[in-house]
Amino acid sequence: MDDSTLIASSKQGIEDRLSITAEFYTLNNTQANSAKYILLSSEQFSQTIVFDLFPSSLNTIHTLTLKALALSTSFRFLGVWFNLSVSSHFVHNQTVSMVKDMAALLSPKKLLAQHIAYLYNVVLLPRLEFRPQTTLFAESTINRMVSPMLSLIRQKAGLASVTLLSTLFTLLPFSIQQAFGRFLSSYVASWQKIFSHPSYKLFANYMITYLQGFLDCDVCPSTIDLEPWSHTFSLRTHSLFNSLLFSSRLNITWSLLF
Repeated sequence: MDDSTLIASSKQGIEDRLSITAEFYTLNNTQANSAKYILLSSEQFSQTIVFDLFPSSLNTIHTLTLKALALSTSFRFLGVWFNLSVSSHFVHNQTVSMVKDMAALLSPKKLLAQHIAYLYNVVLLPRLEFRPQTTLFAESTINRMVSPMLSLIRQKAGLASVTLLSTLFTLLPFSIQQAFGRFLSSYVASWQKIFSHPSYKLFANYMITYLQGFLDCDVCPSTIDLEPWSHTFSLRTHSLFNSLLFSSRLNITWSLLF
């Protein structure tokens, strides 16, 4: 009960839920700080919104005034960051900051390259994998994100700063995981669960139908060349499209029964 989320398709629906919530707080002798309430809406409000709570002997508050977040403002839901304008800048900057902070922390330490690689694989990558759950970045972008840590590993291993990534991943006597491959594998596994679980069938059908309409095709998007649409702005942050596109670049094929 530390965080509650109320979802409705109209202002009246939110008022109904706020009224029930207020009564629940009264019955349980609980106080809620309305100053911390956050209002999200797909419509861009330019002014504060007044919600009228239903009259009740249990309601001590009759109105609640809130202002919706801007569409470009990022917010956290169940530990994952979103924004209604589907911008990835906030998550990108978070990820870059995490990598830089860890590299700066480890750089002056008397650690071997093996130690840095272990911390990179076991500590940093799982944290980074959790952050971009709503956006799968391109391989070049992810490589730039983790470059401070890879540069630190090169330094600790006594390698030149221009040593190729392929050399770093294959020739050193310890294993360094490829960040993009790990993130893509996580996305593919998540979509596999969605397409195979009966409870998510409607959502899976919607995602496929949406892409078919956007791409103007009747077949499953996993069977066509997606490169012509790779620079389409509205698809750059589309999770399923990017998963299919990046998989095809690595010759990974999907078998979807649609």
